[in-house]
Amino acid sequence: MSLRISIGILAGLLVSAVVAEPLKVMTYNVWLGFNKKQHLEAGAEWIAAQHVDVLALQELKGFNQERLETAAKSWGHCYAMIFDRQGGFPQGLTSKTPIEKVEQIQPENNPKLRGTLHCKTAGMHFFVVHFDPRNYLRRQKEARAVVERVAPLVEAGEKVVVLGDFNAHALSDKSQLAKQAGLLEKWLAKEGGSHRAFDDAGNLDFSVVQLFLDAGLVDLSVNPPATFPTRLHFPDMSAEEFEGLGQRIDYIFTSSALAGGSIIYPRAAVLDTISDHYPLLLELKHD
Repeated sequence: MSLRISIGILAGLLVSAVVAEPLKVMTYNVWLGFNKKQHLEAGAEWIAAQHVDVLALQELKGFNQERLETAAKSWGHCYAMIFDRQGGFPQGLTSKTPIEKVEQIQPENNPKLRGTLHCKTAGMHFFVVHFDPRNYLRRQKEARAVVERVAPLVEAGEKVVVLGDFNAHALSDKSQLAKQAGLLEKWLAKEGGSHRAFDDAGNLDFSVVQLFLDAGLVDLSVNPPATFPTRLHFPDMSAEEFEGLGQRIDYIFTSSALAGGSIIYPRAAVLDTISDHYPLLLELKHD
């Protein structure tokens, strides 16, 4: 075999290795801005170790555009975009590649409803959501405003990722939720007024997540664990009691153009100190 052929084969193998490296997308509700910024350094260090390409964040309380840009650099991202709103819990997106801010979706132009950040980076549309935690009727309005933007993109074959804290449940998790009597009793005790988890017939609502699946998005999770809560507020609770609180309310949904990806649910001791949510990681094979 000639030297030229050998070098060609080696170069091909190196290129293949680079191409095979998946693109990583993570979503993470960081609870009041990394536990009121007390664990920003630990959170940034853990995120940096995951080598993600795109990161969606919720509950960036205390952050503005400049602060998010500074934090993003600590985990290796040169680009950042935040939902531009006063107070509250803004969402953000950081990336290794330039970000185009497409829009801030504000349902019904009502500032009392939670908005969604829509950006483009790495050749994909990202919708970073954080829906109302108390009332499914409000969540429906917030979700519909996003689906109105998402559905035409999906139909056009665009690469779309909707991710974040939906504060809602998937119909596929219904049987698991039915086993958690303590959790259901807790929700029933709160029901009424601003708290609505059940419809008029007394059934737990699954409509919010279903809106996105009906719009053509795909749930890539296989046997997903709970994403909320972590041990942050329950450090001494027994394992059995803690397991009974678990629910999946954080998701990453993709258009069919990205359906070859896979979802990973990271777990590490440090995550129980940073936030009351666990992160989700999407790995996508490059074209």
